[in-house]
Amino acid sequence: MKRFNLFLNALLLLLVAVGCNEDFDTPPMVVPHAQHQANMTIAEFKAKYWQDGRNFIDTCKDETYIHGWVTSSDEEGNIYKHLYIQDETGGLGISIDANSICNTYRVGQEIVISMKDFWIGKYNGEYLIGKPEWYAAQSVWEAGRMTLDQFKEHAELEGLPNLDKIEPVEVEIGDVVGHSDAETQLKYQGQFVVIRDVEWEGADGELPYSESGSSTTRNIKDEEGNVLGVNNSNYANFRGDPLPLGKGDVQGILYMTGSDKWGLYLRDTNDCMGFDNDTKGYASDPWTVTEAIELQNTGKKGWVTGYIVGAVAPGITEVWDSEDIEWEAPTTLDNTLIIAPSADIRDYSKCIAVALPQGSSFRRDASLRDFPELLGTQIWVKGTLATFMGMAGITDNSGSVDEYKLSIMTGGVTELIEPFEGGAIPEGWKLTRVKGDKDWYMDTFDNNGYVAVTGYKGTQPPFDTWLISPALDIKNAGRKELSFQTKVRYYRGTDNVEVYLMSTNDPTTAELIKLDAVLATAAVGDQSDFVGSGIIDLSEFDGTYCIGFRYTSEQQANYTTWQLDNFKFGGKALLQTIDDFETMNDGTPTSQTSFGELHSTKGWVAYNAGLLKGGPTDAAPIYSMIGKKADGSDNWAYAVHLNGKLDSPQGRPMGALYSPVIKGGIKTLSFSYGYVLTDPGVSFTVNFWDMTSGDPIEMPGKTIRINKPDAVKLTAYDFSQELNINCDVMIEIRSDGVSNSTSNKDRVAIWNIMWEPN
Repeated sequence: MKRFNLFLNALLLLLVAVGCNEDFDTPPMVVPHAQHQANMTIAEFKAKYWQDGRNFIDTCKDETYIHGWVTSSDEEGNIYKHLYIQDETGGLGISIDANSICNTYRVGQEIVISMKDFWIGKYNGEYLIGKPEWYAAQSVWEAGRMTLDQFKEHAELEGLPNLDKIEPVEVEIGDVVGHSDAETQLKYQGQFVVIRDVEWEGADGELPYSESGSSTTRNIKDEEGNVLGVNNSNYANFRGDPLPLGKGDVQGILYMTGSDKWGLYLRDTNDCMGFDNDTKGYASDPWTVTEAIELQNTGKKGWVTGYIVGAVAPGITEVWDSEDIEWEAPTTLDNTLIIAPSADIRDYSKCIAVALPQGSSFRRDASLRDFPELLGTQIWVKGTLATFMGMAGITDNSGSVDEYKLSIMTGGVTELIEPFEGGAIPEGWKLTRVKGDKDWYMDTFDNNGYVAVTGYKGTQPPFDTWLISPALDIKNAGRKELSFQTKVRYYRGTDNVEVYLMSTNDPTTAELIKLDAVLATAAVGDQSDFVGSGIIDLSEFDGTYCIGFRYTSEQQANYTTWQLDNFKFGGKALLQTIDDFETMNDGTPTSQTSFGELHSTKGWVAYNAGLLKGGPTDAAPIYSMIGKKADGSDNWAYAVHLNGKLDSPQGRPMGALYSPVIKGGIKTLSFSYGYVLTDPGVSFTVNFWDMTSGDPIEMPGKTIRINKPDAVKLTAYDFSQELNINCDVMIEIRSDGVSNSTSNKDRVAIWNIMWEPN
């Protein structure tokens, strides 16, 4: 230890001595220099090897050197596996199978390229340096992606990046669009250009550069109406940024596709210059009602937001005072709305009016006659700020879905069954990325379609991505219920799926209510089975909503794959009161150990059975587990208590319950069950009898066997199954008597029997 301390002290003295010497030499900057010089310009080289057609490949056999300065960058993710260079005569693209090329070849870096034994050709019309690839569909060679190492073997760096060498060539849209001749292509393909005084079509302060699901072409337009497509990747970091407003200059890399269409690649949003930053009146920054009144008849067009407070009264063609407005809902007519700065205003001079055009989506979704719940809610409307019906208003609104937005949903379907078959996200379902570059997608396994999501192969974590259902009309649905199935593969427990009730289909602004659903968890081996969510009760919600399935994950080494299938909402109302067990024995529950014959008013018959009742506590023959009737009333439910004893006073083995004949059949059957005494769990069978001819004919293919030896005493269990029985039918429920006992045994209580008719 002493020798170690001596060594440590010596080391500390050395470090102090070094630390006091601040006269270090600065490492020299390494400036690369190419060993060769260009002996041919890019324009000369391109012209020498030019071929017509969409695809070809050629090899340079001469000692040819070209040079250029890098004009492109893949740092923002919009230019993918391409590098572009430019000299004083032209530009040229290079196809390289690598990401983050900008780390080695930064904008302004000069490169000298040895073209001997290197390749030049086209890939679907774009003139490129690239590796030979065989395009089997057209039986032709083309210029595919080379490796980064293959390019480095031919490329030398010269000096440090110099942005002064990167000057865009000024062009007009009309110089290229509509011109696919060789001269124009040789001049402009791969060229870094700037186009002056253009505007983005459709820019409204909200429209993004690219949609989330796929790369998107957005158009720029000049004063003559010429249009050029700008290709924006859905993997670009700026994908979700809104398009610039007003007019300005756009620069980027020109390219051509095999369909003889010119396009432009942006490097980043700095390539859009001089655009107007005033967003007032756009969807992202709408005028208030007060501002809209001040701007009346000035020619201003755009978006206005306010609160729905009424509609023009019947017989009024011109509004003169507040008495001409109906301020309560439902209104008499469905053809106008009155919008105010706040929900409590009842002064027409502080409001604006807008028409709901006949037959339009606007009238379908937003009239106070049909949807009185809209009164007092916020609305966004697009149009011209001009007088309407004699008062301040919004005109020129066609009623299309892209010219209004409500803060709550209206309409919707009362039933939706979605098995996710067909290979594409079903119509009406919406994909929304909040963060990251992953979406839900359709997939198939073992002839079963489903929708799935995973963070695997995602490049921009964290992920927050949504699958959102169409609008669901819970208010008018016969059954206010939701169910679905989930499955997991490669379960990690580090990424999650959650289920939400949404007030709109925009997860960034909607009210979100998390639903309590059973979701798949740990898988046995690589994957779990599909797991049912359970019946999710939506009856407390009165209106129109969407269901959102949200996948979230931070960056992980491995990701779970989540699968979703068999989404079901709504449908016809179940016949909630058909099991009128409360009419058995004059509504008086029997002793928990008393069994006999029971009859209901509507024709239910039970043998070797007793009658139990729901209640707030467990005090035989009243049990809290039975609870209330499923018809939505506040009445306690009654349960038929079947005995499993082998002999009975009626001479019938084991307890059995028979329904009256159900005309037309049963689509779905559900009930609750459990046991209240010391028994070995529950075991019973549900049989179905075809009663079409009047005599019972057994339907063994529909038999249901419930054997749950691990069932917990005084616990309610729910059962539901789709049957699709299309004939007159009778239900039989019978204890299995698994104990084979001549004493009271194997008892099971059944209550709240319901079905959906076929």
